[in-house]
Order: sequence, then structure tokens, then C-alpha cells
Amino acid sequence: MTTPTFRETAAARPRGAAAPRASLALALAAAALLAGCKAGEGPGQCYEPNARAYNFDWLGDTNVVFHWPQSYMPIRVYAESVGTLRANTQTGMQLWASAFRCRELSYTMVTDSTHADIIVRNPQTLPLPARSVRALGADSVNACQGVTQFQTDSDTTALTGPMRSYVAPFAGTDSVALLACYRFVTAHELGHALGMLSHSPDTSDLMYASPRRLQLSEDDRYTIQLLYHAASKLRPPPRR
Repeated sequence: MTTPTFRETAAARPRGAAAPRASLALALAAAALLAGCKAGEGPGQCYEPNARAYNFDWLGDTNVVFHWPQSYMPIRVYAESVGTLRANTQTGMQLWASAFRCRELSYTMVTDSTHADIIVRNPQTLPLPARSVRALGADSVNACQGVTQFQTDSDTTALTGPMRSYVAPFAGTDSVALLACYRFVTAHELGHALGMLSHSPDTSDLMYASPRRLQLSEDDRYTIQLLYHAASKLRPPPRR
């Protein structure tokens, strides 16, 4: 049986079709940035220069924008002890934390999944999302694939539980290719878990639907910087 490849559960954009670099949410965030900046001082120091943003809302839906609030810092991250998953999760979270110039994001690794904001697992096959669950996924170099799932309340005003990310192998994958794939697909899925709820249309970005490298582009960094200075439309789930 062929393992399913996960993409967004909303209608997909045709492969190769042009995508706007910024939604209304991004435009408003950029306007707020410009209004609050002076050369060499103020909020502008927190943003990547000479970069362009891509969508961070849910597939272009400006009503679904999320980032973890400062009151939840450090974000609690659980990764099960399977193979290199914990190390890859630590590396991926550090990669995203280092994207910020003003320390907007911090995290801590926890050993109890019941007290985690983000849960990362490494099953042999990806779980099928329930009808009410939103899912964003990626696959890369025919070696592995990932998906991040989250659920909101009926009014789409709050998350009802932790962000859950999964990375899984394709059958028959060469072990060297699989280990490399796990590293950058885990980092990609953590981007979704942090609130990057769309894919980039640019192949050079980590948040492209088929990531190829373990590094953030200038546009990746600028987009998450904007996200964490934008208004989150979703409240985080209650903490345990």
C-alpha cells in the first residue's frame, strides 16, 4: 500500500501557478511596521532588511492567523525519543528561534507530552486527519514526508489543543537520504507549528512545500518576524 502524501486539506493551488507574496494580513503587518519605524531605531531593528514576505495565514484566509503569545514563552516542545527526532527537533527550533532579532521566540524541550504546546512524533506512516482538523504537509526528495495538524473551536477563535507535527519515511528510502530528509522536513513542520500556516511559492525557502535544505532564507526569516508582530486571530489552547 502506498503511503499517502499530505498537502493542505483546503483546495490546493495548481503546481507552478503564481502565488501572491503577501496577503491582506501581511500587508497590514507591513504597514504597521513602516508606521512605527525610523531609520536605525525602533521596531525596524527587529526585521530582516531587503526581504519579501509570503503568506503566513491559513491558505490565504486572513481570519486564521496564529502565533504563540509572549505569555507562552518559552514554548514547551515535546519530541518522542525515536531515532534522531529529538535532536532534529532541537535543531529545528533553534533555527527558528535564531530568525528573530529581538528575542520574540523562546522554547524549552519537555519530556511529558501532556504538558507540551508542540508535539513532534515519528510514526511509520502519517496519521489521517479527522474532518475537523486542519493539516499542512510537506514531502521532500522522495525520502520522507511530514504533516502538522491543529484544531480550532467551532467559532475559529482559539486552538483546542497542541500543535501536532509528524515526520514519516517513504517505504524503501535509502537511509542516508532519509536522515537528511528528516532534518529539514522536521524544521519545516516546526515552522507550521509556530504559526506559518501557508507554504512559500519559492523553492529556495524552507517553507516551500518540498523543502530541500536545512536553512532559512531571508524571506523565511522576514515572514516569521512579521507574523510575530502581527495580531494573532486565534487564541492559544489552555495550558495544563
